[in-house]
Amino acid sequence: MSAPMAYEASEWDGTRFGREESTGVVMGLGWDQVIFLGVGVLICVPIVVAVGFPTGLLIALVIGGGFALVGIPRVMGKSLIRWAFTIMKFGWRKKQGQTEYVQPVDGLEAGLDATGTIYRQNELVAPGDSQVLPDYESVDGPIRPEDDTPRNKKGRIKPGKGHRFKLPGEINELRVFQQPGGAAFVYDPRRKEAVVVAAIMTDKAFALEAFEDKEDRLRAWAGVLSGLSRIPGVARLQFSDQTTIISGAKVMAWYERKRLEAPTRDIDGDQVQMSGPGIDPILDGSFVEMMNHQDGQSLHEPWLTIVLSQDVLARRIQANGGKLRGFMDTALGVMRVVESALPDSGTRVVKWHTPRSLAALIRSGFDPLSTMEISDREGDFAGVAPDSAGPMHAEWTLDRFESDGALHRSFVISEWPQAQAQLGFLDRFIFAGEFRHTVSLYVKPRDTRKALKDNERRKADWQTNETVRSRLGKQPSLRHTRQIEDIEREEAELVESHAPVKIACLITVSATTEQELEANCGDLRTRAAEAGCEIRLLGGEQDSGFIAGALPLGRLAL
Repeated sequence: MSAPMAYEASEWDGTRFGREESTGVVMGLGWDQVIFLGVGVLICVPIVVAVGFPTGLLIALVIGGGFALVGIPRVMGKSLIRWAFTIMKFGWRKKQGQTEYVQPVDGLEAGLDATGTIYRQNELVAPGDSQVLPDYESVDGPIRPEDDTPRNKKGRIKPGKGHRFKLPGEINELRVFQQPGGAAFVYDPRRKEAVVVAAIMTDKAFALEAFEDKEDRLRAWAGVLSGLSRIPGVARLQFSDQTTIISGAKVMAWYERKRLEAPTRDIDGDQVQMSGPGIDPILDGSFVEMMNHQDGQSLHEPWLTIVLSQDVLARRIQANGGKLRGFMDTALGVMRVVESALPDSGTRVVKWHTPRSLAALIRSGFDPLSTMEISDREGDFAGVAPDSAGPMHAEWTLDRFESDGALHRSFVISEWPQAQAQLGFLDRFIFAGEFRHTVSLYVKPRDTRKALKDNERRKADWQTNETVRSRLGKQPSLRHTRQIEDIEREEAELVESHAPVKIACLITVSATTEQELEANCGDLRTRAAEAGCEIRLLGGEQDSGFIAGALPLGRLAL
């Protein structure tokens, strides 16, 4: 009889995530609930004084009970008051026609002043200044060769004309430019932020690693994440994995290209290529036949979106020439840092998305059925023209987002694993099934001083709640005790110089019919239970949830 395997201690033993914050203002109640209940008290007290005892007290109890029934409960993480506000806001937006988008005809969407001059801001100018810029050109085919973004005699970038993606809502203001080397640079004039997107991949599947190797990669990833979050000017990071569909012809083209690149070997005086039929003609023929009869293949397409803040980088931008050209040069420096940092974690940058490849990601997000057609494009016409990235039609309700015939539903992970968190537990979401879905993990760097101050505030709130609970004679609960444990553990990590970050994870599920959407969402909920997580529907926020979760634009505000 063999002896049981010895257990090896791990530094990740006991690792778990903090519970969803619920300290609130008083007794776990938010400001909206406290104000609502306060109004109830202000109504009840005058009634008791004016009507008298006991009639006034009975009336006040009935009214106060009604306020309590509305003001205290929470449904799906929100108070009933917030839900009422969300529903009213959605109703108002629908009445104003803001829950539906139809792509305007070229030329009709531009903003004009009284003289008919088009005002567009594609240069970084001081607040209060304005600049008249040339119209945005429509692009059909390649924007420019990759080396066609020139520099002047001083070495400063000459940005050239920008392009609009034609997207619904405020993201229609986004402008995309091409950097030297071909990478896309997306500028948001409202938020004063820039976005660059990298296509990334891992060199080895995490699930196939030995446990010790998983620990090493996780340790390296923690170091990389800490390093990226400390880069000056990085406002947010978006790590996404999109399960998509590509055509069998695309797979065959890749296979043929790799087959021709394979080395040759002398066998009986003949030079035989060590790939495809040169290795096993039967397997090669079977694979080719299968691909010829396959409409599409599932593919995981990961990307990393980096959002840069103009205000934080103002000095570096000015040092690099100022305005848009300075911002673009500063972004190039950040991109080089990211390229050198990622390989330590087993992940590397494959390429930086160009305006056309970025537009293709956006387009396939709105219209998943277009993915196979887009994947067949090659050469200069690979991808999508930026002005064709947006949907022709989009409409959203309280529980779903619809665009160009596709249905989408977005969720957020509301509770992370509370027990021992398994290494790679997010795989349950990434490999949830053979259907279109996108998993986006957002990381927002925080200032250490502000994080410590916020931690002190939460601790004070918890102690206030504890005092109130004691005076009311409420029994201690494990949930309440866990809250202070989470707060104290966060404080210890901050004191030990861990990088303070906020994280959030969105999952967007897509389908073509309501039945298919419900089935896919059911599979996702099952996978969430297996991962030890809870997911919550983004009720009343499906438009912003889709944009943040399914598109590579880093639009989630943490």
